[in-house]
Amino acid sequence: MSRTLTSREKQLLLLCFGVLVLMGGLIVVNTFLQKRSALAKRITTLQSDKKENEAWLADRAFWEKRKSWLAEHMPATDSLGKAQGVFLEELQNAALDRGIKVMQQTLPDMVTNADYREVSVNLRLYGDQSTILQWLATMQSPDKFQVVKALDFELDTRSKEKTPQAQCNLTVARWFKPEGGI
Repeated sequence: MSRTLTSREKQLLLLCFGVLVLMGGLIVVNTFLQKRSALAKRITTLQSDKKENEAWLADRAFWEKRKSWLAEHMPATDSLGKAQGVFLEELQNAALDRGIKVMQQTLPDMVTNADYREVSVNLRLYGDQSTILQWLATMQSPDKFQVVKALDFELDTRSKEKTPQAQCNLTVARWFKPEGGI
């Protein structure tokens, strides 16, 4: 036995289908808007990257000149361990020649990446303030591919010397050509 739907039941059925269609449409619109927003962000990022790359490209001659200078002048080494030992010895001798006491030295881990290989030395120094400052002024040098990575300088207020004394904790690094050259 089947009976026909009343007009009220037909209206409720149409209302249910209408709500389902509306909800489905809202889900589709929401998904579309989310994807659109993600794509707009991606486009903005790509446009920013394009501007940056165009700036680098405009400076290409400068960077090519710098790259060739690096290929010519950056020192190379077969053994980073040996290079680190030589570097430590050079720094200690330079400090001792100036009358600076080397209180402690350590050899941090060596760093290797695509652009350079790095050896570094940590030193704790003690001596005449002006002598240490003069020596520190000679440390960072692009021609030696040498850089001061960390520096902690402290005056010794308890010293009874005529000239001000200082303690200096220093990390100096030297860079070498990467394996395979530049």
